[in-house]
Amino acid sequence: METCPVEGEFRFWVWSRTFDEALNDWTAWTLVDTVCLAADDPAIDPAVAVPMTVQREFTSVVVLQGEAEVSPEPDTLVNIPTVFTTSAPASYDIPLTLLGQDVVITATAQRYTWHFGDGKTGTSTAPRGRIEHEYAEAATVGAYVVIEWSGTFRVNGGASQPITGTATTTGVPTVVEVKQARAELVRD
Repeated sequence: METCPVEGEFRFWVWSRTFDEALNDWTAWTLVDTVCLAADDPAIDPAVAVPMTVQREFTSVVVLQGEAEVSPEPDTLVNIPTVFTTSAPASYDIPLTLLGQDVVITATAQRYTWHFGDGKTGTSTAPRGRIEHEYAEAATVGAYVVIEWSGTFRVNGGASQPITGTATTTGVPTVVEVKQARAELVRD
């Protein structure tokens, strides 16, 4: 049906797409629904609809995953501090067009939760999530970071507004070879 059942209402087509982490790309747009709204409906007013849309979609547009950077690399030793940081920036901008308005969301890393691959975890708020961890035994492990992001947004270059809630991204595990060093006496 092309017209709305109530005179004076306008039909809108609601489309959606998501970020496919496996493909590292956005999916195709799919038609979700159609809605009929009157001209005075606040959902049509960009001043109302854009902030509502940003609040609702924040968790789906923040997709940057931090990769674990390990030092020393590529191998580390048992009982020696191993330093972990992430390649993710402390903050980054996500430019969008919503309802014909230019919107820039700024995602800012708030907390880094590290999974070291040996059953232990650690949390950091330091720049780039810097944290140290000592492995107790030799093994090949996969270490990764989960980043919690807060956000703000600007519409058409206007004032920055806060976004309620947070978004979370999980990085792909980085292989860490934990080796055991052994002392050996050598004669001169």
